[in-house]
Amino acid sequence: MTVLGLVAYIGSSIIGGVVGTALVTRYDRRQPAFTFGLFVLAIGFWSVTYVGYLAASTPRWLLGYIQLSYLSAASVPVIWFVFAVQYTDRSHWLSRRRIALLSVVPLLILGLVFTAQYHSLYYASIAYTTVDGLEVIRTEAGVAHSINLVYSYGILIVGNGLIVGELFTDNRLYKRQSLVLIACLAAPWAANGVFHLGFKPVPTADLTPVVFVLSSLPLAVIVHRAELTGFVPVAHERVFNTLDDPVFVVTPSNRVLDANHAARDLVDADAAIEGSDITDLLPQTLLDDGRLHPDLATAIECVIEVDGTPRQYIARLRENDPDWQADPRGRLLLLTDITLQKNQQESLEAKNEQLERLASVVAHDLATPLATGETLLHLIEADLTDPPAEVAQSLSDLETVHRRLRAFAEGLPALARESTDVETPVDCNLGTVAREAWAVVDTGELTLAVESTCRLTGDPSRLQQAFENLFQNSVEHGTRGNPRQSEDAVEHGASQTGASTVSVGTLQSQSGFFVEDNGLGIPADRREDLLEFGVSTGSGSGYGLAIVRTIIEAHGWSLSVTDGQAGGARFEIATTADRY
Repeated sequence: MTVLGLVAYIGSSIIGGVVGTALVTRYDRRQPAFTFGLFVLAIGFWSVTYVGYLAASTPRWLLGYIQLSYLSAASVPVIWFVFAVQYTDRSHWLSRRRIALLSVVPLLILGLVFTAQYHSLYYASIAYTTVDGLEVIRTEAGVAHSINLVYSYGILIVGNGLIVGELFTDNRLYKRQSLVLIACLAAPWAANGVFHLGFKPVPTADLTPVVFVLSSLPLAVIVHRAELTGFVPVAHERVFNTLDDPVFVVTPSNRVLDANHAARDLVDADAAIEGSDITDLLPQTLLDDGRLHPDLATAIECVIEVDGTPRQYIARLRENDPDWQADPRGRLLLLTDITLQKNQQESLEAKNEQLERLASVVAHDLATPLATGETLLHLIEADLTDPPAEVAQSLSDLETVHRRLRAFAEGLPALARESTDVETPVDCNLGTVAREAWAVVDTGELTLAVESTCRLTGDPSRLQQAFENLFQNSVEHGTRGNPRQSEDAVEHGASQTGASTVSVGTLQSQSGFFVEDNGLGIPADRREDLLEFGVSTGSGSGYGLAIVRTIIEAHGWSLSVTDGQAGGARFEIATTADRY
């Protein structure tokens, strides 16, 4: 029996040390697997002390190894309780203060154990004897020994109770994992209880660590086959199953670990799908040659029929966060239902097409009467060789009206287009877009200064058009649009003859950018109206800034007009909206 016991304890020490070290070094200390690794290491150390006990031959060493075994025996219940709290998603219960309070009794017990030869509080008596040629210790329990038993088993019962309370789950793999956990831990604690009741196959040696190693083998098999090496908490399902969008948790080998209710409805699963191959459940649009489509790493749009109704989804496969776990056990396959958004987008596109067609029809219908009016005006001018000044002025005003009506007719389709939303925004650079716009505008002697730049998410071609119109506004109105420079502009040193520099940069107070010049500026009482269709500071059509506003608003941003640092016009575009 002694030889077999020695072999059993040595085996338990080796297995406990290897498994415990692997878990502790692989997982983060916040994870249940890390704490379980500490638990296994403590059990392994417990076995080591009994190996020394069985090999010892003097009373001093016998008592010394028994005392060392309490380093594990006293700490294992607390470690197990911490594991149970983490495993059941109750980590908020844990704090340094609470763990310190839980450790008070074990620390006091250790103090009494290591001084047991000097008092009778833990052992009422200690005797040394020989049984079948083996030197052993005979002890009689004292008051502190009974307190330790009650405290340790109380903590174990609470910890096991937490896990038992989480057995009521619909997930087959999680339920099996928890059941095996309880079964494996019940056996060694039963062996420990029997030991304290007097059944000792190896005299005064506790078989708890050996029984734990033997009973943990099925747990190791279940955990390995299910690929749940991190002890996934069961309580997450309280949130997981309330998600409206389908979510599959799959292993690197494409086995289904978990699926919420929406995912089960998606694949019309009446029976449990845990352990199934995900490729047997998904539609062909998400597969490539029988495997998950490689484009799932980014995103794939697909149509899946649910309860006889086609629904549109964006599917994406996401790996676990490598910062959280160095050896990720699985991946998330997320399917976001975009049916409603797609329907709204199609409806909006149809309305925008109708608006653009209507604008084109109106522009076309205006072209004929405008052409007729312009022809008649030219005939009248040709017939009047030397008209009076009043008549000449009226004819000039009429020609101006015709030009504005012509610009209005030609600009209608563009206005209809620019008022629509941006469908596929991309990343672009503020400075790059501004310089490209500057290159196509006849800016004369004006100078562009890009003071700072940033990343924008939008439609580069439409943003460039907005910049072109803003630059054109500085050319046309910054130098001659306002015949009277404002007092504020003079105060700030603006050019008396108009703008010489147009500046572009990022806003300091919020997300966004600005375009400003050092020209004559815009009177405060006209700034708000200036962004309306047909309103101009001079003889222009009044649609340049209106188009800028529609482009900015189509991006979900906002446009405002204020004074520049040198008194000129300043246009601020705030991109703080979280639309993109």
